This record gives sequence, C-alpha cells and structure tokens, in this order.
Amino acid sequence: MSGTQKKMKERIGIKIDPKIVRVSIEIPEQIRDDFRDAVERNGKSMKDVLRLYMQKYTWKQSELQRNRQKSRQTIGTKI
Repeated sequence: MSGTQKKMKERIGIKIDPKIVRVSIEIPEQIRDDFRDAVERNGKSMKDVLRLYMQKYTWKQSELQRNRQKSRQTIGTKI
C-alpha cells in the first residue's frame, strides 16, 4: 500500500496498524549520553522523543513543499 493510500484511509477513519522497524544511527557516544540524560530529566524516553521529532520533521517538510508549490503557482499566474 502506498503512502498516499494510507493517508487517504486515515482521513476516512480506517485504522492502519503501522509496521514497526528498528532504526540504527552512528553518533558519538557523548552525544548519545547527553541526549539520554536530557530526555530522562524531562521524564521521557529516547524512543518517544525521537519518534515525535521524526513525525514533526516529516510534517514540517511536507508543509514547506506545499508552500513552495503554492509560491510557484502564484508566480506562474502573475506572468
């Protein structure tokens, strides 16, 4: 099922069970430790913080893309 099909089903209220995958990244140990300490001080888990960040990042990028397309369309109609 494509991403567009999933989004359409979500809009009409059909629940979709997401496939869970493991993500592995290589970062310096100190960054990992500092991040872990920071999220734990706020009562969260690294997994939850990273998941939310990825969702927000994806949403923000799609918003930026839509805005660029609107801007191009507006420029095209002014010519």
